[in-house]
Amino acid sequence: MKYRNTQSGFSLLEMLLAMALGLIVVTGIVQLFIGNSQSANVISGQARLQENARFAFEFISSAARRAGYFGCIRDDQTRVWGLVGNPAQLPEYNVDQSVGGFDANGDGTWTPSQLNLPGGTPGNTNSGNGINLATVDPDSDIVVFRNLRQPTQRLTAIAQPLDDAVVSAPGGDPGFAVDDVIMMADCEQSAVFRVTALNAAGNEATIQNAVNTGGTSAFFQNAALVTPPAGPQVAFTKSFLGRSYGTDTVVGAVESTYFFIADSTRNNNVGDTPLSLWQKVGAAAPVELIQGVEDMQILYGVDTTLADDIANPNQYVLATAIPDPRQVVSIRVTLTVNSIDEVTDDQDTLTRTFSKTILVRNANPQL
Repeated sequence: MKYRNTQSGFSLLEMLLAMALGLIVVTGIVQLFIGNSQSANVISGQARLQENARFAFEFISSAARRAGYFGCIRDDQTRVWGLVGNPAQLPEYNVDQSVGGFDANGDGTWTPSQLNLPGGTPGNTNSGNGINLATVDPDSDIVVFRNLRQPTQRLTAIAQPLDDAVVSAPGGDPGFAVDDVIMMADCEQSAVFRVTALNAAGNEATIQNAVNTGGTSAFFQNAALVTPPAGPQVAFTKSFLGRSYGTDTVVGAVESTYFFIADSTRNNNVGDTPLSLWQKVGAAAPVELIQGVEDMQILYGVDTTLADDIANPNQYVLATAIPDPRQVVSIRVTLTVNSIDEVTDDQDTLTRTFSKTILVRNANPQL
């Protein structure tokens, strides 16, 4: 008996057709995967730049809202300036300008002169921690806010003009230290001077402010003589007006916070160095806050109608056009932020520009 062979195979044409169809399916799946991956990168990049912008505005807003807080004193004509250098010579402690800045000229210089930046002034105490202008983006503005550093303390006893002030110091720490420049202010007068000694005992600390006009940091030393708003020079005391300071007096360290754009310390996914938002607080070295912030432009809202007793901005101007620093009641910040990393093969980074207007809560438009 003969048996028929029922086994059969694919022809060469069928094999080629099946392979072609399989290749088309695989190619489609790979393209779908690549497309989804690129879409995910784009979405991730968009989310990252939006989040970076939000954090950047939060840092700047927080500093802007603290700016100008110097206790309840509102009239700088009753202030004793106790340092040898005037406020403009010591930008870290310039209590005459709670909000200010520097306009970028696009060529590596800023207006006003960069000599008004920390680390660029004679007699500066933190020249090693200054802002390195070689790394700062020449097309971005620089903004500064000044206030009393928190926490502030209050006097524990009445301080007469020739007394050393005694302040509350929980756990022996009043919130400032020797060589800090502090302000002592009630609602009638204030005094700015350098702490030369701080003697803590229990929960109190005694502040001393010895006069020393020598040394390499002469601007930073306490002056032997001060000039009242009207009248001849007098020996420095905590109150040239001859009034005492009560227990409602606020005492705190004067602090400046700078924001600027400079090179990042980290590379992105293709080895490029992005720009970042940096912050310098007081005498400390600058720190990198947020990568991907590639430009910052600042406009200052000034109140030009002081007689109405309403702190509303009438116009927005550049830093060089501010009529008087005390007229600044708001700022308008424009940030250009990118995704840091490349998100597609044919696109470097995603970039968006955001703007925010921030109220300066402690603004005092009254001259």
